[in-house]
Amino acid sequence: MEISKLIRKPEFPRSSGYGQDWMMDNQMGPNAVWLTEWLLEVLDLKAGMRVLDLGCGRAMTSIFLARESGVQVWAADLWITPDHNWQRVLEAGVGDLVFPLRSEAHALPFAEGFFDAVVSIDAYQYFGTDVLYLAYLSRFLRPGGMLGVVMPALMQPIDDVIPEHLVRPKPMAKCSGRMGVGAS
Repeated sequence: MEISKLIRKPEFPRSSGYGQDWMMDNQMGPNAVWLTEWLLEVLDLKAGMRVLDLGCGRAMTSIFLARESGVQVWAADLWITPDHNWQRVLEAGVGDLVFPLRSEAHALPFAEGFFDAVVSIDAYQYFGTDVLYLAYLSRFLRPGGMLGVVMPALMQPIDDVIPEHLVRPKPMAKCSGRMGVGAS
């Protein structure tokens, strides 16, 4: 099947306006732009709002939020350098709206109440599992601010019978004894 048919879905009309090479080259998991478009159906963002995109990866979601809603986005990620994200932001023409930075999610460098909204697309599960984290994160929201978290899941509800491939145990991967990506 042709790639464009896989990434162009009628249920995500805004995402269809983004180039397939850009979408494929910058993915770090499930289609983050689709997830962001889905979130925008319920998150009432207005032009000029300040938004923290926490765990932004390659800043696809930040670029999409800026272009589609006119918001200012602080694109925070621990693993992707601000230099690389800044290049993507400039190429997308939103250098006046998206501000990449490297930040660890438990040591955010922002003032309390600074953001109108905080979003996290396919990332919250990596840093937000501590029972106290949500209280910490919400400090950075202004009173009445919005929090939007999207994690990928099933595309369709499971009926009475769970599909075999979801209940079959997966083989354990062998551990090489190394820690982290690129460890030597």
